[in-house]
This record gives sequence, structure tokens and C-alpha cells, in this order.
Amino acid sequence: MEPRLHLIVQREGQAAVDRADFNGFFDYVTAHSSYKVGVYSTGSVWTSIFGTGSASQIPNTYEWTYEPETTNYTGAAPVGWCLSGGSGPCAQFFGGQTNASSHALMWQWSGGGGALNGIGGFNGDLDQIDSSRLG
Repeated sequence: MEPRLHLIVQREGQAAVDRADFNGFFDYVTAHSSYKVGVYSTGSVWTSIFGTGSASQIPNTYEWTYEPETTNYTGAAPVGWCLSGGSGPCAQFFGGQTNASSHALMWQWSGGGGALNGIGGFNGDLDQIDSSRLG
């Protein structure tokens, strides 16, 4: 398992300060290791912290989202980045990226964000990862 470094930024209303924290973390990890920086969030959470202006844009940062999600993990399994075999709602990335973006890397389509799916008597996370995008 890859090591994970965490930066938690939650000061709503101070997008410029939060972005400076994020940029410092990104720059430090990039300069001092071979690891890739990624963000786990959703559009609504990301916007509540960084707003919708330039501070919210992260075009060169890998993303892992958990919206939309489903508790119906057998009947709504995704194909591509869309639930229900590709015909349902699609993964919603943030920071200016879409599911077609090269840095849209992972989607926790069941078991994230508090939606209980009951796998194994608990809440099992089901994730989709497009490893071909991890350059």
C-alpha cells in the first residue's frame, strides 16, 4: 500500500488561505518524493472550501470522488464512469475536472459519503480506479 500524506483544509470562506496551504503541500510532496498528489472530495465539499473561482481549479491534481453513490451495488454497478451499466448517473469530479479529464482517477461509487450498502454486515467501499490515467 502506498503511503498517504494528508492535508485537511476546512476553513470555509478563506479560499485564498486554503489554496496557499494546498499549494504548499502539493509543492513539497512533488519536490521531495516520487509520489503523486491527489484529492478525495466531492464537488459540494470542494466548493464550500475553495469557492468557484480560480482557487478552486486543480487541473494537474488527481481526484477521487464519491458522488454519485449507490447502495444498490449489484444492480447499479458502473461501466466506465457511470452507474447502472453505463446508463445511470456518472461520477462527478470537481476542481474544474470532468470524468474525461486525465486526472479524474478514482470513484468510490458505493459505500462512500455515508451511504450504507451492507456488504458483509458493514459498509464496504467499492471503488473504481482508472490506473491508465496515473502517469
